[in-house]
Amino acid sequence: MNRLYFEKYANFDRINEPVGVSIPFAKGILSKQDLDKLVIRDRDGNMATSQAVALGLWGDDSVKWAKVDFLANLPANKDAEYMYQISEVTQRQDSTIEIKEYKKMLEINNGCISITLNNAVGAKPFLSFSCDGFSVFEDGIDGPYIIDDNGKKYDVALGDKWNIEEYGTVFCKLSSKGTHTSADGTKYLDFIINITVYANTPWFEVQYRIINRSEPEYVYLKKIALDFYFDNQHSIDYSLATSNYRSNIRTKPNDGADLRFMIDADYLLSDANEQIPETFYGTFFAARSNEGAGGICATLYQAYQNFPKALTVGKKMMSIEILPEEYGQLKYYRGMAKNHKFFLHLYDKNTSIDELNKRSLMLQHMDKPALDPKVYEQSGCYPGIFAKKQWIPFESWLLNKADNRGKAYGMLHWGDSPDAGYSQQGRGGGEHVWTNNEYDFPYAAMQLFARTGHRRLLDYMMVTAEHWAGIDVLHYDPDPLKHGAQIEHSKDHITGPVEISHEWVEGLFAYYYQTGDKFAYDTAIGIGQNILRHLELPKYHGSGGVSARETGWALRALSALYTETNDESWLAQVDFIISHFENWKDTHGGWLAPYTDHTLIRVPFMIGVAVGSLMRYYRIKPEEKIKKMIIDAVDDLCENSILENGLFYYKELQSLRRPGGNPLVLEALACAYELTGNEKYLELGIPTFKLNMGRMEGMGGKKEKIKDGVLMAGSSVKGFAQGFFPMAYFFHHISGTDLLEELK
Repeated sequence: MNRLYFEKYANFDRINEPVGVSIPFAKGILSKQDLDKLVIRDRDGNMATSQAVALGLWGDDSVKWAKVDFLANLPANKDAEYMYQISEVTQRQDSTIEIKEYKKMLEINNGCISITLNNAVGAKPFLSFSCDGFSVFEDGIDGPYIIDDNGKKYDVALGDKWNIEEYGTVFCKLSSKGTHTSADGTKYLDFIINITVYANTPWFEVQYRIINRSEPEYVYLKKIALDFYFDNQHSIDYSLATSNYRSNIRTKPNDGADLRFMIDADYLLSDANEQIPETFYGTFFAARSNEGAGGICATLYQAYQNFPKALTVGKKMMSIEILPEEYGQLKYYRGMAKNHKFFLHLYDKNTSIDELNKRSLMLQHMDKPALDPKVYEQSGCYPGIFAKKQWIPFESWLLNKADNRGKAYGMLHWGDSPDAGYSQQGRGGGEHVWTNNEYDFPYAAMQLFARTGHRRLLDYMMVTAEHWAGIDVLHYDPDPLKHGAQIEHSKDHITGPVEISHEWVEGLFAYYYQTGDKFAYDTAIGIGQNILRHLELPKYHGSGGVSARETGWALRALSALYTETNDESWLAQVDFIISHFENWKDTHGGWLAPYTDHTLIRVPFMIGVAVGSLMRYYRIKPEEKIKKMIIDAVDDLCENSILENGLFYYKELQSLRRPGGNPLVLEALACAYELTGNEKYLELGIPTFKLNMGRMEGMGGKKEKIKDGVLMAGSSVKGFAQGFFPMAYFFHHISGTDLLEELK
């Protein structure tokens, strides 16, 4: 049996608390057919209510990733431990969640609350929410809706019936999609709504993704909201809470006026918060009840980080303002698909404001069990990153690089940060240039989480991957060479060019395996399809026409797409890429890149990209010619690209022949060592490894307000994203040799 460990967290008991974990399995350990044999037990051996779904498979159809959700009993102010195992017999459990489908509506009852949804094309989604003693009906529910810059209102209108995506003993998740439509029938922006209802809980989750597939380059949004209206026949009570260290709960004033609060840039600039914001910042909720009859509480998830946000509550209404009208217009580009999340908590007359507050805080950062890093290592999902011997300075360096990077608050920016170098070069025309998670920051964070088990690293992955999937990818464009593409670093995230050297997919798959969010999976597939369209262009079919990193990154993405989907069609272009590298070397004597009109030069870090990508493909299909290509390329680097001080130069040109220090060359050296066992490759990398180890990051400076965002000082996300795997992979190998002492 393997342990699922809960750290000490909340100061109250959580009984039958829904929790989830994604577990990796080595190839051949668990078949899809035996998923029901995966059971969860507490310390006393009692089996927990659970449900599991296979999100990733190995080539033999055995389970690679299983997302397991279960109901846990977690004590106040204490840690807890559960275990998982594959049992001898199938453990079948009946769900307490009941779903009834009628001709034009769908009803969900979880044993605590009841939710009725419209199930007809063109209808608004919500019919009613109710619990013991409290209900809100269709005529009191307005939205979600959008108001454009002309003041025209567009309501969500279902384009299809609700689809049950997951349904088990712990929760059910339903999804529908459609287009925002005005009263006169005008279509506007598309949407996807997901609703997750848990067994015997009074709260449920709503995710609302707004997708801009319109033809103009951008639109201006004035307001996005969901409103509830109530009659005034009973005595009522209401409250609104913000929080940082402690919650500030404002209650119904004596004059009965509405309570309202808006989170904007000015508020964030003056609000000191020591939390790691990807993990937790504070809560933001509004609650309204009829005396003696319960009520409804709305919690906006990560409202501060995704400002602007507002809540209004009073005698007759409650408004969840995803984009407050008085904030000003939001420029929303074609292709963006921002996701918004909130929770609705229906409570009975016995629920106190303290209970609402604690639950609202927990919904911002829910209990989650941790796996031993050995589980990830033994699964084989993340090869080459686990140290054979620990060295604390290196472990500290990795965490420092991940933690002390720049961050940005704002609805369109949370999960990304600008790159100072790109901005100073003028690539944004005087504006900040957003990194767009270049070099796949989410995947690096996920691997470091697997290596260490530190929860905040998982949170880093979740926040940055969700941003990337929604904002940094063109989910619609009339140009097929842009449609589905991840955009290169640029101002406003999505105004830059498309280059296959700046398209990644592994972090999106990592996010999907942790969440089951099919949107992230589909986004990765769309990026891959975009890469294939680009590879048809003439410029990729000559020798030396592009740099080694162009087709190198494409090969890395296509190899990952095959590895994660087991679909051979992703490898159709690989033979072409391999032959491209072969012809390139034969023509120029190495992988030389065009620079000026009259030069072809070696660029070590670009060659490192190509070598690392070839190595990934070699693990899929270990052909001798690929092994030789890797070794020859690294030998060429070592022979021609090292300066007198032992460092690799930046570029092979007199005006640029300075020490480079890019860690990507370490990945190439480690590949050659893995294939040959020759320690000379590791020795040659020691100066570059030491140079990078000396580059510790430090947070400094103050918050800065820019347009529709707030920046936190720190280095670009690409520093950690680019450096993690090369450094960890190099250390993985050198930590198993006597050369480790030369690093110290």
